Amino acid sequence: MVEKHFLTGQACLNGHIVTGNINDRDSTPFCAECGEATINACLSCTKPLRGAYETEYGYYPMKLPAFCYACGRPFPWTERRVQTAKDLADEVEGLDGAELTKAKDSFIVLVSDTPQTPVAAARVTKLLQKAGPVIGGGIRDIVVSIATDAAKRMMGL
Repeated sequence: MVEKHFLTGQACLNGHIVTGNINDRDSTPFCAECGEATINACLSCTKPLRGAYETEYGYYPMKLPAFCYACGRPFPWTERRVQTAKDLADEVEGLDGAELTKAKDSFIVLVSDTPQTPVAAARVTKLLQKAGPVIGGGIRDIVVSIATDAAKRMMGL
């Protein structure tokens, strides 16, 4: 009988999954999709990146985590996507400083379901309404890639 456990996965710093089981193959130093360096452990606490889940019934594919299970820090791909959304938000015209700051602080909240998720969803929805089609579309695409299903429902995405 196989003990249920996570295998060690590998992903690049941009969030492309290289493998869900690094034990089955040699470590790949760079991503074949984007050329970025790869990791198989949290850069903050060095705990292994959770890859595929093995049970007596087989393997369940790796799901790219947003945060480290051991220390709670966001992974580089989460930080990069959130920063890109913030950079795009800086390009939206007609926002006062406080409104912009609140919207930018809301992106990381959308990545996990917390009591603040509805507030963050409302703020980002308001930002999307003020953004034009190019900037708004870019922000929307990032939000869809990082937000939880509940946050996306709240935003109508």
